[in-house]
Order: sequence, then C-alpha cells, then structure tokens
Amino acid sequence: MFFKRFKNLYQFKKYYKKYYKIIILLLIVMFVASGLGVFVSFLMSEQLIGITNENIQKAITYTIYILIAITIHHINWFLWSKFHFTLTKKISNDIRKDIVINLLNTKYSALSKQETGYYLERISDDVNEIGSFLGNVAGACVDMITNVTFLIIIYFLSWQLGIFFTIGILILFVIESIKISKDLKNLELVKSATEKMNTYFNEIIYGIKDIKGFGIKKEINNNFQNINEDLLNKTYKKDVQFALISRVGTYCQWLIDASLVFITMLWLLPRGQITIVVLLLVFNYKSLMYDTVGYFSKIKSYYVNGDYYAQRILEIINSNELENFGQETYRIMKGQIKIQNLSFNYNNKPIFNDLNLTIEPNTLNVLIGDSGSGKSTLFYLLSKYYEIIDNKIYIDNIDINNYSESALRQSMCIVNQEPFIFCDTIYDNIRIVKAQATADEIYNACKLANIHDEILNFENGYNTMITEGGTNLSGGQKQRIELARALLKDSKIILLDEPTSALDSNNQQKLFQTLTQLKNNKTIFIIAHKLNDYSIFDNVFCLKDNKIIKIDKKL
Repeated sequence: MFFKRFKNLYQFKKYYKKYYKIIILLLIVMFVASGLGVFVSFLMSEQLIGITNENIQKAITYTIYILIAITIHHINWFLWSKFHFTLTKKISNDIRKDIVINLLNTKYSALSKQETGYYLERISDDVNEIGSFLGNVAGACVDMITNVTFLIIIYFLSWQLGIFFTIGILILFVIESIKISKDLKNLELVKSATEKMNTYFNEIIYGIKDIKGFGIKKEINNNFQNINEDLLNKTYKKDVQFALISRVGTYCQWLIDASLVFITMLWLLPRGQITIVVLLLVFNYKSLMYDTVGYFSKIKSYYVNGDYYAQRILEIINSNELENFGQETYRIMKGQIKIQNLSFNYNNKPIFNDLNLTIEPNTLNVLIGDSGSGKSTLFYLLSKYYEIIDNKIYIDNIDINNYSESALRQSMCIVNQEPFIFCDTIYDNIRIVKAQATADEIYNACKLANIHDEILNFENGYNTMITEGGTNLSGGQKQRIELARALLKDSKIILLDEPTSALDSNNQQKLFQTLTQLKNNKTIFIIAHKLNDYSIFDNVFCLKDNKIIKIDKKL
C-alpha cells in the first residue's frame, strides 16, 4: 500500500531500467558494507568483553580485526558513492533530455502561459532529486536493515530492553511521520515562491535597459523585495516547523535514555537479569536503535518528496500540449499561400473573422495595420505557432496541417521583430540553422543581410562571443543577424515581422534591395507598421476590423 501511493515515481522506472548493471553493483557493495557494519559491532562487543575481563590478548586481537573490517567497510562505501554518483548523473541526464525534447515539441501557446521559473526549478533541483532517488533510498534501506539487525541482537541480550527499545522506536516514528507530512506541505509553498522569485529575477536581467531607462529601479527593487520576503517567510516557516518537530523527537529520545537508565539501574541489574558487560553493549548500540527511526523516516521522506518532484517533472514530460503535424513530406516548391474563411480567437478575444488571402509565389508582399490588429498573430498561424482547424490555410494547395514538421519548417521561416540571439559566437549563431554550411555561405548570407562589414569590425570578427540576451549588439544588428539566418536557411517562404523597426533609413533601403532580388525564387511576406514607400512591393495588404483588404500601393 505504501509503494502504490507513489504512482508518479513509478513512471520513472524506465530511466533506471536502462542502468540495471550499475544498480546491481550499487546494491552489492551496499550489502557488503552493511554486513561489515554488523560484523564490526560484533567485534567491538568482543573487544569490550576482553577489556572488562582484563584479557589484553583478546582485546588486542579484536582491535586488529576491527581495523581491518573498518578499512574494508569504508572502501565499500566509497564504491557505493562512486556508483551512486554515476547512476545519478546518467538518470538526470536522460530526464533533462526528455524535458528539453518535450519543450521543443510543446505548442508555443502553451509555453507562453508558463513563467520561466516554472521550468528552471524543474530542470535543475527537481531532476537532481529524482536522479539520486534510488541511490538514496537503497542506502537508507541498507542502513535501516543494519540497525534492525542491532535491535534483534538487543533482544538476544535482553528481551526486556528489546521491548523497551521497540516501544521507543514506535514513539519516535510517529513524531518523524508528522515531521515529514508538515515538511512536504511547506515544501510545496517554498517551491512555488521560488519559481516566482526566479521568474522575476530573470525579468530584471532581461529588462534592465527599460528599468534604467524609465528610472524605475526603486519600484522594481521594492517588488523584488516583496517577492523575496514571501519566499524567506515560507522558507522560515518550513525550517522552524522542521526544527521544532525535530527538537520534540530529540527531547523524547532523551526521555527514553533517562528511562533506560532508570530501568537498568533500579530493576534489571539488581535482579541479575543483565550483566554490566551486556549493559555496556546496550549503551553502545542504543544510538543505532534511534537511527533506525531516522533511516525509516528518510526512506519515507525520499518517497513522499520524490513523488512530489516526479509529479512536477511529469507535468512537462507528459504534457498533452504538443504540436500536431501531418505525414506529408512534400517539400514546398512554389510557395503559394492561401487562406480561406479563417476565424481565430485568442484568450476568448476574436482576432479574425472569415479572413481570406492569397499570396502568389515569387512575390514581395507587405501587411500593414494598426498595432494590436493581429498582424503578428497571422504570422504565428502561418508558422503553426498557433494551431487552427483543417482546411483554413493552404501552402501550395496542401492543408498546412497535413505537412510534416520537417517539410514545413525547412520550407518556411519567420524573422521575429525581437529576434533571439544565443550566448555563442556570431558565426555559430548564424550557422545553427544549417550545420553543414560553409564559411563562404555564411559570409554571403551576412552580406545580403548587410551585416558582414559590421561583424568584421568587431574585435574577434565572426568569432565574437555574443553576451546573454545579445546585450553587446544593437537592435538593428540583431535583426540583421536573424535575417542572415533566414537567408542561409534558404527557405521557400520567408516571413518578416517588422524587419525595419530597428533599422536606419540606409539599412532599410539595402534590406529592400536584397528582398527584391530574393523574390525571384521566394515568397516574401513582411509585416510593417508604417512605411514611406510601398512601390517595391507586388502587393500591399491592410488588416483592419478582423479583415484583410488589398490596397493600392500608390496610396
């Protein structure tokens, strides 16, 4: 019944099953170490008897045996640590791989609903807990078995003391169970507060320019202090309750010790039911009796907390918010886009209503409209960031939902208004879209994006390391590096969301010259809030009142 409660943990069985050889080695060294622990205690008992009986030869002999056994015992525990760390590393690595794979396959709309702290906590601390779970439980189990063996030995020495220790252990077990239950409830609150703090701290890092620019450092700091104070209060409550219940357990342990002295000195010794040697052995073993409760509580805590961590990880790994693609592997050859009677709501707000649009291949097109009218949303639908029902969007007369992921993603790319630049070299940031690209191909893409010369002016050229968030690049440089990616990828359809928003007039003009050249074998669709000249475009569309209309580009 105890193990059936932890159905979340059970789902991680597949990760451990792969490494059964390491687990077998782990168990072998643990049981050897456990057996040696019991044997050492026996040797210490014989040593003590030799000392109390003034048998020096026996005491020396068993002292040597103890040294040999302890040496082997510690070697075994070192091997246990080695196998435990190896298993933890492999399990954690496999779980993290699955988390990242799932994230990459999760719908954009689902990802955007979660805070960054939600994912950071799960892929770090939670994964480590699950990775080390089996080793921790196995170690605690062996220790508990060892100490139960000591309890059995006590029964052989004195059945009265055996019963006494059994009752004491049960009392401590109840206290430990209460502690674990309280600690889990507080852990959930602490984890939630930690996620919130991590998210806000992440926002401070990425929003530092706006924070400084608007002079709101004081407000941001106050908000962070409130969030941090909430975390500290929840952590404080967790730690204080844990310490209080632990102290109650320790207090009860002292009462049991006092009762032990009372029972032995006033009852068992005067009646001759135990000897001084047995009494010394019992006092030698008594701390191990209390450890039995501690190890049992550890095992329960590992399972209770592990099941909680497992649930949090499974929320990502078993997410049903995954992208859906078809089986059509046909590569987009023409690049025609056709939208028929498209209606779409986002957060219960109507964005489009019976929208119709046709874009022919090898054309340069622009979509204009007021901010918030849904221009970027339309691009997200074309790119399948947002999903729609069948028979609404067609690429080369094939329903977009029928394309496989590789067929669609290889033939279409979107250049976002706020591109993401990885913390890597400029060269690798561009090459990431085409791993087999040659240096010349990368240089040519950058030349077309009008960023090549600026890259060469950096101290390390293409090997310049971009800082996190691209803070050592201007907005225009980031946009053009993103454009170079799109040009290197050489997709048939290119969607550009406000590509001129961070460009000066000179770079805008060069961009349009490049796009005019590319349209000979590509379909290019641009979002622009407002342009001075629409003459270079084949078609100008306006999104207004949830509808798209074609307008005269001369207006």
